[in-house]
Amino acid sequence: MKYLIIILLSFSAVAQADSISRSNISVISAERLNVVYRGIDNPIKIAVPGAVSFAVSAPGIKRGTGQGNYILNPGQGNEVNVMISATMPDGKFISEEKTFRVLGLPAPTGVLNDDMRGSYVMTKDDLAKATVGIGMENFLFDVNFKVTSFTLSLPSNRTNIVIDGNMMDGNAIRIIHSLKPKALVVISNIRFGNPETCQKSVSNILVEITK
Repeated sequence: MKYLIIILLSFSAVAQADSISRSNISVISAERLNVVYRGIDNPIKIAVPGAVSFAVSAPGIKRGTGQGNYILNPGQGNEVNVMISATMPDGKFISEEKTFRVLGLPAPTGVLNDDMRGSYVMTKDDLAKATVGIGMENFLFDVNFKVTSFTLSLPSNRTNIVIDGNMMDGNAIRIIHSLKPKALVVISNIRFGNPETCQKSVSNILVEITK
């Protein structure tokens, strides 16, 4: 997921205070400001310059790899509060709470070979080698959901094949190679890991065979 929120706490203006005001926090995100997404790991970088130590608490937060790196996976609700408490060199204890909006993921779209089109015109060979995946339209971040199964359907003869994994199996490949030009193929019932992440159904994929 290409998404990093940076929380930088600066205490230089309030060195003698027991608490800090909201205006002393800068939050920087490369794509979106003050937003995290429900059901996925949102990387957050937290720094407290000058602090001897600090602690972070929030529903769904855990330490990441490396100093100051955290992962926030919010649950229900429209907001999540991140509490940061720091001990300064003079022994004073100061804290601040930062609120993030929590959004759900967009509706998932079935894709082939990471090309989000919804409908495709392909040769039999290309379809036989295609990888079934999931994309999210107008979503700026990378969320990699691995497809665990899907159904290959041929409307012309009412054939339906359930396939495990994200690629055509031997039976599906044999059927694809038997198709005539202009034949239509529908890929539906696309399932993926961690279904609690997104409760919406994945849209179907339509393929027209060229040759």
